[in-house]
Amino acid sequence: MARTAVADPSTTSPEQGYDLGEIPSPRSVGMGGAQTALGTGTTALYLNPANLPFARVYHFEGIAAISPDARRQTYGGGIADSSTSRLAGGIGGAWSQLDPDGIHRSWTDLRLALAYPLSDKIGLGVTGRYLRASQSVSTGPFGADGVSDGTRGDPIFNAFTFDAGLTVAPANGLQIGVVGKNLTNPGTSLAPTTLAGGVGYATSQFAIEGDALADFTTWRSTRARFMVGGEVFLADHFPLRAGYRYDDGQHAHAVSGGVGYVDKKWSFELSVRRDVSAEHPMTLFVAGLRYFMDNGANEEAGIVGTDGGGF
Repeated sequence: MARTAVADPSTTSPEQGYDLGEIPSPRSVGMGGAQTALGTGTTALYLNPANLPFARVYHFEGIAAISPDARRQTYGGGIADSSTSRLAGGIGGAWSQLDPDGIHRSWTDLRLALAYPLSDKIGLGVTGRYLRASQSVSTGPFGADGVSDGTRGDPIFNAFTFDAGLTVAPANGLQIGVVGKNLTNPGTSLAPTTLAGGVGYATSQFAIEGDALADFTTWRSTRARFMVGGEVFLADHFPLRAGYRYDDGQHAHAVSGGVGYVDKKWSFELSVRRDVSAEHPMTLFVAGLRYFMDNGANEEAGIVGTDGGGF
């Protein structure tokens, strides 16, 4: 007898597919997530707003991310402006969906970031975040339960929170960044409170960074995440990226890589991350298209990077 065809559910856990609710960008994913110190331009909207003043840019970006294993898709973008005045800012957002034939979680993430350079060596930044998430009913481990499941008419999370970051550049090309996320402490894994720090070094031809993150909310105890990544810029147009990430909460080791083409007015970039050791391996693909209204003199700000278009 014929059966009704249905899509396969996610083969990963909700926590793994949700990935702290982060909005992925090609440069960050390609470098293993290590962008707390060097991620400028639109990447700073998602990771550390204090990095915005370290590259004079005016960027538009559109992103798309897909994970076949987690059955996740994300679409969004942002605008970053650090060239109009000393007060840098940006807006960004994304809509995402996870496991539509399972928990069917969907969420909208909107952000407004502002940053100010206390000097040419120190930047402070704050990002206001609005998150609205919904989830199916009767799909949790206890069926239609208000604790483990969603509700029929209301989102399971609908609130404002904020991130705050600090970045210092003690020497030319060297940057140290720290950022706290969801600092209102919502007390849910949908908006986990985290603290991340990173050290990076960049020149006009390469960049390298190492990060560490503490997650205080998702698991029963604080869990860590370690990331390292690097990139080289070839023939004035082609960034090549590679990275590694270890997530203690998932006990997962992942490797990543990315390529792209960067012109004076636009760029197109692709990245992929794959778990090489995990209970339920996951793959994530990310693509980004950016338009540079102002290529900015990033050298004057102490860093040159593909996010600034300064190559």
